[in-house]
Amino acid sequence: MSPLARAYLEKLENELRKLPEEERLDAVREIESHIAEALRHGQSESDVLAKLGDPRKLARAYRNEHFMQMGSGRNFGDVLRMIGFYCTTGLLSVMVVPVLATIAYGFGFCAALILLAGIVRTFGVTWINMDIAPGVSVPTEWSMVYALVVGGIVGAIAYFSRKYLRKYLSFLSEQYRSALPSGKR
Repeated sequence: MSPLARAYLEKLENELRKLPEEERLDAVREIESHIAEALRHGQSESDVLAKLGDPRKLARAYRNEHFMQMGSGRNFGDVLRMIGFYCTTGLLSVMVVPVLATIAYGFGFCAALILLAGIVRTFGVTWINMDIAPGVSVPTEWSMVYALVVGGIVGAIAYFSRKYLRKYLSFLSEQYRSALPSGKR
């Protein structure tokens, strides 16, 4: 078999790494024998690999088949954990993760900019405005204090958002692990 086919099979095996070893090896052997048989019948290797398609998609089909076959062997507790996992993490994650990440990193960046603006304005750069309210500006000599207070508040929001983002991602990982069938943890 050529290096191209070997690379295809290696990528397929890598994509199937979540399956039990025996099933992963069976799938790779099945595709390897399919390629060898097609070559014996006169098909070109590039045509055979093109017909098989992307190894990631092929691996996904094998994984789906595996989990569908396992479905009949799941106990009631496994099914309830799986339902709980999808109910608690599905749509909620689509909203929570991007919002917390945006707040955490956006506010963190803004806190750094606020502190930098306070330092620069303290040394006499007049084009940086620090207004408390419309028409009420912070005096230049108080720029650093103002920047520390506002930057600290914004930085604290960023810190807690990042902290709770990490906790939420840990929660998702734990929920995923508990949703796996009993024998696969």
